[in-house]
Amino acid sequence: MYVADTHNSRIQKFSSSGGFLAKWGTQGSGDGQFQNPYGVAVDGSGNVYVAETYNNRILKFSSSGVFLAKWGTLGSDDGQFHRPDGVAVDRPGNVYVVDSRNHRIQKFSPSGTFLTKWGTRGSGAGQFNYPSGVAVASDGSAYVEDSWN
Repeated sequence: MYVADTHNSRIQKFSSSGGFLAKWGTQGSGDGQFQNPYGVAVDGSGNVYVAETYNNRILKFSSSGVFLAKWGTLGSDDGQFHRPDGVAVDRPGNVYVVDSRNHRIQKFSPSGTFLTKWGTRGSGAGQFNYPSGVAVASDGSAYVEDSWN
């Protein structure tokens, strides 16, 4: 189990019985550093993806906390974020990111290549108002926590 320890700017790893295993990260904006991480997801190979909210990016680590990659900057274009809060990974390893203040979900390849996006601000079908979480079912369906709707 991985926990985004938001206000301590780190990720903590625990066994299934709750035993502490590891931690990584310090406050900052460099590789492997965090400024309020919120979401954590793990792919089938054990890679850990972190929605790094205030640095507006996604960071990818090995299961032991070794920094592997990052993507994203502040903005509203494809592949950019404004406060990414949640992250999920589907069976093929695609990464879904809750782009909270852009009121959308963005989908990326495991290496961070932008694939698609959906959602606009509002309360109608296909619209979000500050979404905060996402989960992907085994059939590929995405479920979004739409906080303000």
